[in-house]
Amino acid sequence: MSRRYERRRPEKTPLHKVVSENLESWLEWREAAERPVPGYVEDELRGYLACGLLCFGFARAVCMTCRTGFVVAFSCKGRGACPSCNGRHMAQTAAHLADHVIPPVPVRQWVISVPKRLRGFLADRPRAVAALTQIFLDEIERLLCAAVGVTRDADAPASARPRLGGISFLHRFGSALNHHVHLHACVTDGVFVPAADQAGCDSPPMFLPARPITPADLAALTERVRRRVIRWFRMQRLLDADAAADMLRWENSGFSVDASVRITLVDRDVPSYFRSLEHLLRYCARPPFALDRLSVNRDASGRIARIRYVLPRHKAANWVGPGHGRKSTRPGANGVVELTPVEFLDRLADLVPPPRKHRHRYHGVFAPNHKLRRAVTALAIGNVGKRPDAAADGHAETAHATGGCCDVNHAHQKPRSHDTSRITWAKLMARVGEEFPLECPNCGGDIRLIAFITEPGPIRKILTHLGEPLEPPPLLPARGPPTDWSEFVQAHDDRAIFQASPDELPVFDIHSL
Repeated sequence: MSRRYERRRPEKTPLHKVVSENLESWLEWREAAERPVPGYVEDELRGYLACGLLCFGFARAVCMTCRTGFVVAFSCKGRGACPSCNGRHMAQTAAHLADHVIPPVPVRQWVISVPKRLRGFLADRPRAVAALTQIFLDEIERLLCAAVGVTRDADAPASARPRLGGISFLHRFGSALNHHVHLHACVTDGVFVPAADQAGCDSPPMFLPARPITPADLAALTERVRRRVIRWFRMQRLLDADAAADMLRWENSGFSVDASVRITLVDRDVPSYFRSLEHLLRYCARPPFALDRLSVNRDASGRIARIRYVLPRHKAANWVGPGHGRKSTRPGANGVVELTPVEFLDRLADLVPPPRKHRHRYHGVFAPNHKLRRAVTALAIGNVGKRPDAAADGHAETAHATGGCCDVNHAHQKPRSHDTSRITWAKLMARVGEEFPLECPNCGGDIRLIAFITEPGPIRKILTHLGEPLEPPPLLPARGPPTDWSEFVQAHDDRAIFQASPDELPVFDIHSL
């Protein structure tokens, strides 16, 4: 039995309180310190303050059985600060990729992290991120071809080479609200070999599964990626010759590659199971932080003094790679990061992705311009039985009409197809949380949207009748800088990150993360 849907109230969450009470002060202090906040970050935070509040507009719905009315607030559709909108993007991306892109083949997750010396370049140079992604996926394809037993012929046309299918996700965050740029990639655990020349581009290619990846394979791949990435930074003059040579001499290279998570065909299509493909894709497309791990502590005057963020528990996992054993901690082990409001907003600003930048990209046979994409994606479970052109990328390649609306040849035109990358809000809620919002909590009847209220007059009348607030929570004005700046700056020390029981949660030194 599905659970009853309840409207969220973001104004009651700790995140909304932190932003509304400290945003103006934080913006003014950053200006005074000659570190102005980027415009897209300020727009993101101000948009979040209006997300989910009825006073900024809402949709009206009514039960068709008992005629009970409901209201649903509009969302900000943000990309970095809003947990609700990020959660929708996560669920929508995972559902689309699992249903309409990835065919029924085993999938492995690959993760790469680079040394701290190079992370700063990845933070603000898209070309560096593109180079790292291309090198990493190219070396994975090389390894998979060797594991399958096929050779990559450089002289063969691109459409005839064995190719992997992959989706890469750029993460700009770590688990402790720290700025940590690294790469996740969900890659088919094998390669696709094109069909015979006479079969045509729409013929399904042959998938060749790879043998198990060994620690020696992973060590060799890590070393090749390390040398190629350092050489690229050297050619781009981001590193001088001495720095590049010094990094190549490091005993611990700082490059970390993990390939321990593999989704088999047995567990692939069970969304509620933590080893399913959709669960893995949600993890790769997840938001920067979890709202339920955030809490605030106030001082005697009622102002927010400290913000606590509890880290996720480290589950036992089998690692593949040199120097990695079985990673586990004692039961109930957790850590906590403690920040001031200024430090928290600084970190939140670093986690907001730049505008007009993709957060996931397609590679190999999943690339939009690859000739095998249509045939490969037609095998996905959500595309079986559909037209190949509609299954290619979620958009039908409709023919342009040459006549008017009454053209007699309109019957010969291809029917339009909906965009499979956009899943309706109600279906996502039912798929992710087992909550169907279009089911009446009183009688179980169907709920239908009847209007979208955006004018101030009707908004105030309806909210007055419902007893809802007519104004958003107040945005506190900017305060002057504190007299004791040590209140907002933690002293740096060399303490290592450690874990303890929940009864005695440690405080991390933020400068050591």
